[in-house]
This record gives sequence, C-alpha cells and structure tokens, in this order.
Amino acid sequence: MELTISNRTIIRIVAIVVGAVIVIRLAEILRTEIIWMLTALFLALALEPAVKTLSRFMPRKSRGLSVLVVLLLVIAILVFILVALIPPFASQGYRLASNLPSAYTQFLTQNPGISSFISSNVNSSNASQAIHQFSNQLLSFGGSFVVVLRTFFGGAIALSAILVLTFFMVLEGPRWIAAFWRYSPEKTRASYQDLVSQMFGTVTGYVNGRLLTGLIAGLLTIGALLIIKAPFAIALGLSVGLLDLIPMIGALLGAILLLFAVLVFKSVTAALIMAVYLVLYQQVENHILQPIIFSKTIEVSPLVTLIAVIFGVSLAGFLGALVAIPVAASIQILVRHYLSLHSQNSADNGRASTAHSHAKS
Repeated sequence: MELTISNRTIIRIVAIVVGAVIVIRLAEILRTEIIWMLTALFLALALEPAVKTLSRFMPRKSRGLSVLVVLLLVIAILVFILVALIPPFASQGYRLASNLPSAYTQFLTQNPGISSFISSNVNSSNASQAIHQFSNQLLSFGGSFVVVLRTFFGGAIALSAILVLTFFMVLEGPRWIAAFWRYSPEKTRASYQDLVSQMFGTVTGYVNGRLLTGLIAGLLTIGALLIIKAPFAIALGLSVGLLDLIPMIGALLGAILLLFAVLVFKSVTAALIMAVYLVLYQQVENHILQPIIFSKTIEVSPLVTLIAVIFGVSLAGFLGALVAIPVAASIQILVRHYLSLHSQNSADNGRASTAHSHAKS
C-alpha cells in the first residue's frame, strides 16, 4: 500500500521529534563529556594563533612540534597556578569564610553609626543570617586545596582528558578543515570560507581577550590590596579576576565581594580607597584595554549578551558564561550572512523579473 503525502509528512515529523528527544537525552547523559569537549575546543581555538606563529620557526615548519611546545607551556602555566596560587587562594578563602560572621559582628561594634543605619533600614537578624549563609556557602565551595581543585577542574582525569583532546584538535584541525572544504560545493566554498574565518577570528579573539583582561584585573587587584595591606589579598584578587571573565555582571560581582570583605576585615578608609581603584580600573579597562584587545571581535548588543550569559550559566556554569558571548557572536554572524544572502537572492529575482517583463513588452 502506497503511503500518501500526509502520512509521509506525519512519519517525518515523528522521526524528527524522536530524533530530537534522543539527542537531548544523550546530551543530558553525556553532559560532563560534552563540557570537556567544548572546553578543549575553545582552548584549541585560543591556542591556534600561537601554534601557527611558532610553526614557522620550527624545523621543517613542523606543526606537531609547535603544538607540543605550546601545550607544554600551557601545562607549565597550569602547574604554576596550582602550586603557587591555588594553595594560598584556598587557605585564604577558607579563613575569610570562617572569620566572616565574627568579623562582621566586630565591624558593627566598632562602627555604631553604620550599625544604627543598618538596624533602622534592614532587619539585623536577617542581615546576620544572610552573612552566616554566605559564609557557609563559601566554606562548602572550597575549604581546601583538594576541594578547590575538584571544583575548578573536575579532577585530574578531566584535566588530562581536556589537554589530550586539545592537543589532537589543534594538531588535526587543519587536516579536518581541508577535508571538509575539499568535499564542499566549489560554487559557495569561498563565501563559506570567509564566513568560517570571521567566526574563528571572533571566537579566538574573544576567548584570548577575556582571559587576558581577567588576568590583568586579578594581578592589579592583588597588587592594590597588598599596597593597602588588606588581608586575604590573593583570595580576593583571584576572585575578582575570575569573576571578571563573566561578561557584564562579573566585574560588578567582584567589586561587591571585594569592597564588602575590605570593609569588614580592614576599614572604611581602605574600602573607599579600593572603591576609587575599582572605578579607575574599570574606566581603563572599558576605554583602553577592551578596545585594543577586542578590536577584532564582533560587537554583540547588551541584551543579547545578557541573554547569552544567562543561558550559558544555566547550561554549563562558569564555563558556559565564558563561552556564551563568542557563541552568540558566531550565531549573529550566521544570521547576518543568511539575511544578506536572502536579500541578494531577492534582489536578483527582482531584477530577473523586471528584465523578463521588459522582454515581453
């Protein structure tokens, strides 16, 4: 019995729905592994410019050797972070969280004016309870080197898997891309190659730029805290640097955390000094660093940025927030290309229709 068109349409729709459900279910099951692969992909994109530059100076312009050198350098940087920065970050973070409730109580005792203002505008018991809850959350987040290591990297197995995936992605990436273009239609190949080049430049520039601005923010904040002799300088500075990686809201969250900690553990004067520093640094970052570092990336509207960050955090946490903007920018490039192509086709059809009408007349 021959199927009618409607039956075929129904079967096609059911097949698409079933396929989508299977894909979503597999994504849920393999969520951790997918995050590893995406992390390796964005790390590979970030390392590609360095690998391409270094390969020119290698014997026989060996790409494999340049990939190995760059990856060893990345591992050396990670080892330095783990050995030199993570232990004091974990230790100071644990002491900060442990002492926060008592330091807050002592701060209110030493500053009766602020205590009176809080009491008259905020329920004191609710404020103290919020401080205790925040302290407990910090303690559960990371109280030791092992906990922090597991939180950020998911353990040695995850880190090793990501580095191995990154190595092979960078090493074999050009070969896979060349094979893809070889079998793509020659008529549209140049157009799509330009499109992919734009997306690649946007992702690479944004990931590298965001990491660089976060590093600068963290190091300068540590230096400023050491100058005023504030406690927990490394923990607070690194927290500001990590939060600065999150677009739009990261800098604000880092500033609130920093100023509150300095206010409670140091003094009102120190908090005012750090507030002035944060305002000045934000101006420098917004008007000098970002225009230089992100000059080759596509601009994404604030609304799209906020929506992308919300979805990114919901799907993959901190990593999702970091990669949300380049993904949104890539989608924006695809949409612009589609609209441009559609507009050009409409114009061509219009000219063809006009020419046909003139010919008939």
